[in-house]
Amino acid sequence: MLQSRTTRHRSPPSTLAGILAGTVLMSCAPEPAAPPAVPVVEFQPTATVEDIMRAMVDPPADAMWDAVVTTVTDTGIEEVRPETDEDWLSLERGAVMLVEAGNLLLIDGRRIADEDSVSELPGIDLEPAEIAARVEQDRDAWMRSARELHDAGVVMLNAVRDRNVEALLEGGNRLDVACENCHTRFWYPPDTSGNDAAATDGSPSP
Repeated sequence: MLQSRTTRHRSPPSTLAGILAGTVLMSCAPEPAAPPAVPVVEFQPTATVEDIMRAMVDPPADAMWDAVVTTVTDTGIEEVRPETDEDWLSLERGAVMLVEAGNLLLIDGRRIADEDSVSELPGIDLEPAEIAARVEQDRDAWMRSARELHDAGVVMLNAVRDRNVEALLEGGNRLDVACENCHTRFWYPPDTSGNDAAATDGSPSP
């Protein structure tokens, strides 16, 4: 009579020793090095707000406003429009500057003006220290103002890339409102006549 037997295979001692040694080595292996920390990029706001206004806002803004002009004279109607590729390219460069000027004004730590700077129109414009105090007191409004400048620049950038004169006029009007609201809130002395209500009633301001 045949009897069944279960054969148990045993690993040879050398195999068991190898497995044990591998387990020990793995348990002793050093933890993988953590990935290097991503360096924090710190802005260096060297130019003042006054610098940015004079170099990056005023020149392209004036170019945008002067790009489309209709003048009625005794001899007829004179119209100025961007016509050549160079005309449109120049306006596009200016629009890019306006867009990015809005972003630059959002950087914390940027001075309003140099220490020796004074108002060019005393009584009409506040002194730089007074402007800085207003900005510090209402930082949220300042950020909204910078964003409005940016958004007006985007409208004009799209207009010049599409070579759309009507859209360029719309962007110019929006830029004008943005600049005037910002100046009323931060640059001009208080209007005791009550005519500055529009700039403080929650309407968009640059």
